[in-house]
Amino acid sequence: MATPTASPQVASTVGLKNVVIAPLMEDSETTHTYGTLQLMVDTEETLTYGELQLVAGAIEASITPENADPDVQHADDVEFSVLYPDPELSFKTKMADIPLTIQEMIFGNAIDDNGVLVRTASDRPPYFAVGFKSEKSDGTYRFVWLYKVRAKPMTETYKTKEGQTITRQNGSVEWTAIKRTHDGRYQAVADEGQNGFDATKAATFLESVYEPAFTEEESGA
Repeated sequence: MATPTASPQVASTVGLKNVVIAPLMEDSETTHTYGTLQLMVDTEETLTYGELQLVAGAIEASITPENADPDVQHADDVEFSVLYPDPELSFKTKMADIPLTIQEMIFGNAIDDNGVLVRTASDRPPYFAVGFKSEKSDGTYRFVWLYKVRAKPMTETYKTKEGQTITRQNGSVEWTAIKRTHDGRYQAVADEGQNGFDATKAATFLESVYEPAFTEEESGA
């Protein structure tokens, strides 16, 4: 019997930190404000990301496929045709708080001259890339980028104090993550210390939105 190939290093994720967002922008010299920022073009020639913004206070993040099941058609008593839907993910983040300046950015709202966040019926959440890292039980990190996400309206919860009991009300945002139009990519994941992803690459991975590097371009991209 052949000897199995050795297993890659296994370690559970035990942390979450350094959540960053970068607006997905049209490649032009037009000055955008966060209140009106929207993705206009998504092509290889025009796609750019804006300046990264750190979002402090990360508590929890989850990524769930929403349409992973293929559409299977049967004919002549066999599996005749299989259609695979475009990937769509539900990305949920729980934060200690979501400051109004961050809400302005991700929900497409606007802060007025008096420092008040104003929501309008015509507000449209823009697209972002979102990155973060999660510490693993062996001390290394897993790094994640989602290339094109958009936030859903946020549920706000406030609760009275009950004597000496105080219940923290945290901020939660649910995002929909989809593929980029021009290349079909929607997520990048790296484990520090594996597959040539060393500490040097890890140190800068969240400093800009990661773009893949292949010796030969994948035909399925």
